[in-house]
Amino acid sequence: MESSVLSDPTDDRPPPIHPPRQARSRETLTRLLDATEAVLREGGLEAATVPAIAQRAGLSVGAVYRRFPDKDALLRAVHERVFHRYRDINETRLDPGMFAGATLRQFVEGMIRGMVHAYRQDRRLMQAMLQYSETHADPAFRARAAETNVAALAQLLRIISAKAGEMTHPAPEAAARFALVTVGLVLRGVLLSDTAPPGLTLDDETDLEAELTRLVLGYLGVGEGSPSPNAQPG
Repeated sequence: MESSVLSDPTDDRPPPIHPPRQARSRETLTRLLDATEAVLREGGLEAATVPAIAQRAGLSVGAVYRRFPDKDALLRAVHERVFHRYRDINETRLDPGMFAGATLRQFVEGMIRGMVHAYRQDRRLMQAMLQYSETHADPAFRARAAETNVAALAQLLRIISAKAGEMTHPAPEAAARFALVTVGLVLRGVLLSDTAPPGLTLDDETDLEAELTRLVLGYLGVGEGSPSPNAQPG
């Protein structure tokens, strides 16, 4: 990160011009973060050594340590960038106004389709980021790392709760939270875990997207277009 120096108001000399150096510095930072993500995607957290990252970035090991004091600081920077990216995506895609005209069934189908795709596409990176954040020694960092999940859950709950009239479950909001947590745990256990507990595996033929959709809609009590007992008259 660039340090800043306040200018002396009594000094009327023109300020020094540093754009080229600053541009190179920003480029180096981007190369390091991109290289770290690439290494994490390909080999997981164990593969993310400073020499491997430096080689991927086309830099010397010394150049890495001139930018970051240690590997943990570099991984923190990557973690922050990745989860800011996820947060921005969630804020854009989970705007409640976008789903005002959709049925709950349509929303759940699209939500699960998107989640399954994201978990599969970013599996190795998500796996590495979770392992890094959940095993970190700093409890404050672990708490901050959980904020993206908390925010995404809250956004999904707002959208689903607004369509509570389409459910037959007697406690729609509590049911929506339970369903979302269940989906998250299933996706994490099935798609992000390298080793499942004995006996708790799915057949290769299982259509995870279809079955999770059926699970959530059935639990919430969303019928096939029939009126819901909770529906309010128009």
